[in-house]
Amino acid sequence: MLKNLLPLSVRVTLLALLLCLPAAAEDLTIVSQVTGGKGKPTTSTQYITTDKMRTGDGRNDTIMDLESGRIIQVDHKKKTYHETSLEEIRAHFAELERMLDENPMMAAMIGGATEVTVREGTETREVAGYTCNQYFLTIGKLEFEVFAAGDLKVPIEYYDAQKMVYAAMGPMASRFDKMYDELKEIGGVTLYTKIDSRFIGMKIKNVSEATEVRKGPIPADTFEPPAGYKKKKSPYEEKKK
Repeated sequence: MLKNLLPLSVRVTLLALLLCLPAAAEDLTIVSQVTGGKGKPTTSTQYITTDKMRTGDGRNDTIMDLESGRIIQVDHKKKTYHETSLEEIRAHFAELERMLDENPMMAAMIGGATEVTVREGTETREVAGYTCNQYFLTIGKLEFEVFAAGDLKVPIEYYDAQKMVYAAMGPMASRFDKMYDELKEIGGVTLYTKIDSRFIGMKIKNVSEATEVRKGPIPADTFEPPAGYKKKKSPYEEKKK
């Protein structure tokens, strides 16, 4: 047997390395309450597996394939959906990003692309049964307070998938790219996010807090558009023509 071929010291070292490996990510369903502005609170649900993710609020859903980068965006009111990719969205907004880089006044209003900082706080908070550590993130003129559950594991592609959600924000997209790069370094899952700042003359206040975290297999059809919905052409594809 292999163990009889390896010196005891080597076997001990291998065991120590195995114990240091991160726990395998489980399928997660995270339900959050979102409040902000004068509107009524809404419920947002995330479904996360090792290769797919779906985020929705009952009105719109975004389904992402973490390996291929394909994105399905669902409009429940119109009962339609379209497919696109991160590359198409990036290409669509590349010109806006270039214009921002060449416009110092606009860049000063929303903050430069490199102005992303992270500061670890001193508080902890129990969110949906998990102990979360506090962090403050500054992205240009926006300030976030987040609480992340370090014991909750997700696939590393999760953070890149989150970038897809913000990819349609044009010149702001690169700021959120950098934010999720920082959250990837923090690790775990953010279960509480608070935005409370002024941005281009507007006061922005929004809180998202997880109310439930479920572990367990997620049906494959969760990551398909609803039956009977009509497929439309991607608006990003239309813009290219």
